[in-house]
Amino acid sequence: MTAPPTDVVDRLERLAAHAPAHGVDADAVWSRGRRRQRLRGAAAVAAVLVVGLLGATTAPLVLQRVQDAQVADAAASMVLPDLLRQPGGWEPAFPEAPGRLSAVGFGTRSGLWSSRAAWWGVSATTGESRFLDLPDAADTVDAPALSADGWRLAYWVTGEVPGEPLTMGGPTVEDTQPAVGVAVLDLRTGDRDVWRLDTEHGLATNGLAWAGDVLWWSAGQVTRFGETAVGGTDIATRRWDFASGERGVPTGAEARVSPLEVRSAPDGFVAYPRRRGLVVVSGDERRTLDLVLPSGAPPSAGVVSATLSPDGASVVALLRPDATVSTGEPDQLVVGAVEDGVVRLRVVDDVLAFDVLGWRSPSQVVVASVAEGEDGRPSQVLQASSLDLGTGETTDLLEVSGNTPQVAADAWAAELVPAPDPPFAPDPRLVGVGVLVAGLALWRVLRWRGRRGHA
Repeated sequence: MTAPPTDVVDRLERLAAHAPAHGVDADAVWSRGRRRQRLRGAAAVAAVLVVGLLGATTAPLVLQRVQDAQVADAAASMVLPDLLRQPGGWEPAFPEAPGRLSAVGFGTRSGLWSSRAAWWGVSATTGESRFLDLPDAADTVDAPALSADGWRLAYWVTGEVPGEPLTMGGPTVEDTQPAVGVAVLDLRTGDRDVWRLDTEHGLATNGLAWAGDVLWWSAGQVTRFGETAVGGTDIATRRWDFASGERGVPTGAEARVSPLEVRSAPDGFVAYPRRRGLVVVSGDERRTLDLVLPSGAPPSAGVVSATLSPDGASVVALLRPDATVSTGEPDQLVVGAVEDGVVRLRVVDDVLAFDVLGWRSPSQVVVASVAEGEDGRPSQVLQASSLDLGTGETTDLLEVSGNTPQVAADAWAAELVPAPDPPFAPDPRLVGVGVLVAGLALWRVLRWRGRRGHA
């Protein structure tokens, strides 16, 4: 047997010289070394977990800063994207003053632990969709109201009530509070004005609508009837004039104006129509138009989705055989000229529609086509088209992806532009998992290399 090489012998002699003295407990030394090794491993894993958690929590903030929205220029013309897209749950929000909006919708915003209902808007400058951070928004009641020019947004606000919190759906669920008033957000500056009412349990909301600088809104008190039933009482319409700052409750015929489910009119809106007439509100004034239905219409017939042209000269509506029953099928489109307070409606040949959305011009009306909704859910508007009342020609305008938003009246006449691509907004939880996996892999590689270096 040959002798070991000289360098090996030297190394063995050095190791022997530094060997523990007699009497040292080898098992204790081994246990102590293993304990230190486990502590170092645990510390490394903890550090990787912390890095993963930081990645998950900071990713939305980083994306929000990197993808800051372009705020609308007050002098810029209004645009409307060819796709009204509901933003994904992790997409960022507009700043406090988002600028002019062309549309507002309802969606779901994701969170690390749970999702929540949230309103979103479409920029009238860029066409991009983002969430809206609306302070104290009551997100379980009626939709906000976007002014015709897209510069003001009215929405219901929530707050504490002295009695049991109630909504029209019953007792409020955990972390939800009832409506207590209305807020108006100036989208140009981010300033907010609030009009709150005294309420014991919360407000039964009944609609918001803009007529120029005047906000019409209706609400009453939510009251419990018996053990489980709740309802609204003392429903009243209120008027808020932003030109003069005046707030009040109208009297007489104006008190009967309902701002629920309205359609556009010049400097105002058409309230939910009566079977043989329309209520038109402009600013703080109310007037009526008498309707003469087409010959042959059944006695139960009436109009829905009635809207007045931008020049006030024409009314377009849908004729329903029974105005009190919705069949889910498209209805016949009718049109008529306004003459001395009377509108004689005629059928627009071969044109059926699910809804009348607004006006592209005094002679072009915007109508909607829909797809069947899921069981128990309403139909979903998929496409808006422009119909020329003179020629009968139909032109596709835009598509809707997600929940159908409310479009500002002036936006229907705006320039149509390609919708921007959605921003990069990954689930930060997946980002955190990715950072965690990468960290663990790096730790294992470094640990393996360290072992080889001591071999």
